[in-house]
Amino acid sequence: MCINFKNLIRITFILLFNNLHSQTIVDIPKNIKTIVLNNSKSTDPFFSFNDYIELSFDDLDSDEKNYYYQINHFDYNWKPSKLLKSEYLNGFDDLRIREYRNSFNTLKSYTNYKLKIPNNDLSLKISGNYSISIHHSNGDRVFEKRFSIFKNELPIQISISKSNIISNINTDQQIKINVNCDNYSEIYNSSSSLKLIVIKNNNWVNSQIIEKPKYVLSNKLIYDDIYFKGGNEFLNFDNSNISSSSLRIFKTTLTDLYNNFLMTDKERTNIIYEYNPDINGKFILNSNKNNDLSIENDYARVFFNFKTNFYDLKREIYLLGHFNNFMIDQNYKLEYNSKSKSYRGSFLFKQGFYNYKYAYIMSSDKNKIKYFEGNFWQTENYYKVLLYHKKIHDKYFKIIGAIDLNTYNIKN
Repeated sequence: MCINFKNLIRITFILLFNNLHSQTIVDIPKNIKTIVLNNSKSTDPFFSFNDYIELSFDDLDSDEKNYYYQINHFDYNWKPSKLLKSEYLNGFDDLRIREYRNSFNTLKSYTNYKLKIPNNDLSLKISGNYSISIHHSNGDRVFEKRFSIFKNELPIQISISKSNIISNINTDQQIKINVNCDNYSEIYNSSSSLKLIVIKNNNWVNSQIIEKPKYVLSNKLIYDDIYFKGGNEFLNFDNSNISSSSLRIFKTTLTDLYNNFLMTDKERTNIIYEYNPDINGKFILNSNKNNDLSIENDYARVFFNFKTNFYDLKREIYLLGHFNNFMIDQNYKLEYNSKSKSYRGSFLFKQGFYNYKYAYIMSSDKNKIKYFEGNFWQTENYYKVLLYHKKIHDKYFKIIGAIDLNTYNIKN
């Protein structure tokens, strides 16, 4: 059987694309909420080697299940690496999560689970891309959370400016990256592989793999002409004070739970840019009354109302943010209301401050996520740069450099 060469290239690209951009399983059970991966230094899924990592999540069934965890290692494009567990782990995984507590004094009962790495059972040996996979005792996987561990072996510099391409000058941001090295041939040569990955707002869907530098100097590698659409600032709501209204919550009622009703959001595709400070899609648990946010913060039913410029039966509209890893998730799908001529949905959120956006997929192309927001070069975004290196005899890609930058003072 003969395969057309162009089709083969297309299939290969799709497979690579899906591997790179599938950061988290999207079919997370409805009872699992508020998955947080961080430490005292960072709320981003990028950690320096020897930093501790803490994963926590809530089970709304509140029945103290036995959850087990596994640690997996990946290449730069999120393909499983060829390493044995013993080559990237000290100790053993596939162990039960021992730390869990039930909620206290909340209308919505839940059990909060926590896992810290390193712990008495294991620690990580090497840098690279990892995941923590949570599963039941019978082996059924519940969800997977991905993160990256880096060692800063090479200094990296990054600068961001308005695009220099006339056709995209009002919509795009241009990134330039310098990798400083004593001798470039030690890391960039015929017997080694170097990959630079730029990630926008901690969203692997918005990332680019740069295969080679634009310029090679004796002590510097220069990556230039890297372009990203500016997008728009995230929308937000704050239900830290769960029982009262706020700037964006116009009404709160109490039934079986607190119900927070948000102001109507409107499509921003064809409007001018307006600066609105955000936290680039993330969320922060918060409360003005509770001391232990993990078990004392309650859940509210948050009601969203979104008006688009026109109704299209072929579009499926979803709520996206770091709370669902910016992935299309049926648990956050909005439905069209013909009476209000808007899309509506209500979802459970733990008390805190949340960023979110509205996105859609077409029934004819469900792999491409589009947003209702427009693109503006002025938008404040957060970019993370990871430099991956692999020698010809190595079995994995290590991360030898990392840097990040917010576009607060973007050049025009």
